[in-house]
Amino acid sequence: MANDDNVDHLKTVKRLSNILKTIPNLQSISIIQHDEPLILEGQHLAISKKTFKELGLFSRQTFLKFIKKESSPSRDSTLDELSTVLIVLNPDDNTYWNYRKRLCQKCSKNQTDKLFLELKLSSCSLKLKPKCSEPFIHARWLLTNYREIVSEQTIFSQLKMCEDSAEHYKHNYYSWIHRLWVLKTFPNTKLLEKELEWSKGWVESHISQFCGMNYRFNLLLISSAHQNLDSNVQKCQKFVDEVSYVVDLVLFYPGTESLWCYLGLLLYYCSANQIECEESALFRVRAIDNRFSRRFQKRNFNPEIA
Repeated sequence: MANDDNVDHLKTVKRLSNILKTIPNLQSISIIQHDEPLILEGQHLAISKKTFKELGLFSRQTFLKFIKKESSPSRDSTLDELSTVLIVLNPDDNTYWNYRKRLCQKCSKNQTDKLFLELKLSSCSLKLKPKCSEPFIHARWLLTNYREIVSEQTIFSQLKMCEDSAEHYKHNYYSWIHRLWVLKTFPNTKLLEKELEWSKGWVESHISQFCGMNYRFNLLLISSAHQNLDSNVQKCQKFVDEVSYVVDLVLFYPGTESLWCYLGLLLYYCSANQIECEESALFRVRAIDNRFSRRFQKRNFNPEIA
């Protein structure tokens, strides 16, 4: 009976591994109560609770058993399938990620399809556990080691992966850190401008989340440094405009703490760098909320000198 179960589990491993590798743009992976082990509807995959539990244990035990064997085509193929499944079922364990790295090191660095596959698996592993650091660490390792063949499409796929994981889990700092790393590592003026526009939409639709605002602030810093603006006026204008933009948001959402924190960050930066903000913008804030001065005095900041 146990051998029959093992055979069934191996078949499920092969099928799941094939789905993860071949289905383009897999939208979701969910755990449900169902008799069928795997259910694939379009780009949405469901795993039964029983299969998720049993397959995770079986795959781990089998992986540890096979890893000790001498290398052979059959052994290597099975380990490839098992590690593919395990990084999705248990993405926190870096044992399987390290094995995927060793597989990559055996391949030529010119194999674009290998890079795309590994990045795709990293993205799939975030479907069940969006706040997990290992998939992002693996992606950065891949982008660093395959830097010569990283394309614009690859970068956009990474930004999409970060956006999806941030949507699925609030305050997902792993996602935001990775997104910033990608832009710093592969700077592009047009891409930075697109990101500034995208981040504006994110901030406006996630008004209570400071993470997106902090990301936008770092984007402004990266953009200013990358463009090598000779004129300090041009650099300052970016932050002056940002202060006016945030003030408009504060007036529309006066009770949102994250906006006040972001405004405080901007004003502190402007004050520290001797950037003069528009007095009219600050006047509008003071007019709607007399607590403005007290809020920033707690942060050792005097808005009168901004």
